[in-house]
Amino acid sequence: MSDLQHLINDFDLIAEIGYNLSQQFDGVQTSDRRKKVSTYYLAKVVPECMSLLRTLPGSRFTDSGEMFDFPSFCSISRNLIEAVNLHWYYCVERSEEAQVCFRFFLYDYHDYRTRISIGEFLQADEIELEELKKRCSELKERIKEHPSFHELLPEVQRQILKGRRCSELNQSEIIAKREIDVIFFNGLYKLLSNNTHSTPSAINTVVHTRLHGDGLQLAFTGLVLSYVASFISEMFKVIGDMWGLEFEKPESQETIYTYAESLYEVT
Repeated sequence: MSDLQHLINDFDLIAEIGYNLSQQFDGVQTSDRRKKVSTYYLAKVVPECMSLLRTLPGSRFTDSGEMFDFPSFCSISRNLIEAVNLHWYYCVERSEEAQVCFRFFLYDYHDYRTRISIGEFLQADEIELEELKKRCSELKERIKEHPSFHELLPEVQRQILKGRRCSELNQSEIIAKREIDVIFFNGLYKLLSNNTHSTPSAINTVVHTRLHGDGLQLAFTGLVLSYVASFISEMFKVIGDMWGLEFEKPESQETIYTYAESLYEVT
């Protein structure tokens, strides 16, 4: 538990660094779409880091003896990894301008499709809905006409146009492009997904823990938390570099850089 407690303390520091970083963008404007969207992802990730800490017994938000909701820990961890990967996909990867534009067509199209669906459910103003539908249709045509769209498999094209995908790459493909260990990622991502859902395997895992103790669960927790900390740290480092920001304290920079570098180490 001492090693896990050390990880929890490090993750707490990383979350605090992210919070301080996010405060520097209050009211900041930029015409650079990638930089602007990077702050949106930061605004999503920081609160989820705090939420992850709240699931962990022994964090600053909880007592060490509190019940550990491992499935919730897995769900938030998976969300964080996915958010960091999409941040890299939209905001970081060096791509030609045409490819960047295509990806933001997908970003906006997915946004409009989702807003329309929610608006219809909430019986929103018809005029506003019609405007969203008009913009959505325009984006759909741009996507269909774009050369990058024609390079995709038919099934991927179909999912994009139905609003089920916001990128042409899945999580594993993004990981491969980032040159991160794909086999390790797929295994850990499967672990997180299995414990997030209510499949028979996930239910049996809960029963196994009740009967045989939480030793294996805690070992997985340490592995996952270290991995998530690496993703988050790399994102914070990249955003700081993107905006030309410096860390307030040397120990903050050391923690971020150490975890960020470990993301690309061969496991």
